[in-house]
Amino acid sequence: MPFRRHRAERVAAQSVDRLPVDVPARYARLRRGGPRTPLPLVPLIAVGAGIGIAYVSQSAHATQSTYQASTLASAQQQLRSEAGQLNDELARLESSERIVNAAQQLGMRPANRWSYVTSRPVEVIPAQPTPETASASSGALQQFVGALSGGSGGAARGR
Repeated sequence: MPFRRHRAERVAAQSVDRLPVDVPARYARLRRGGPRTPLPLVPLIAVGAGIGIAYVSQSAHATQSTYQASTLASAQQQLRSEAGQLNDELARLESSERIVNAAQQLGMRPANRWSYVTSRPVEVIPAQPTPETASASSGALQQFVGALSGGSGGAARGR
């Protein structure tokens, strides 16, 4: 039986040699986390995310624009109806019957006869100064200059 025992030891020794040997710690590579994303896929993921964000942004902008357009259309319709009401009221207030009735309530009465007022043209600036107006205007000018200078203004006021 020693032969069998010896053979058993030899088989055990061979099976131990087949087992993996512990790798020293400096060669061991410890990985933490899940599987790594291959580097070439990062740009594709970024492009996909950009397209998704652009789509969501565009649909949100379209929704907001549609809401604003419907709000503005509603406000325009309301303003048009208000303008129509105001035009109707203005036409009622401008009617000659209403004005005549309001004038009669204030005590006015229609005229018995028509009368016209004629005007004659009045010259604001005379064509040529006459000697009388020239002396009057120079006296007025002297009084004005004296009032500004303070010299003869007191004498002119005292007269």
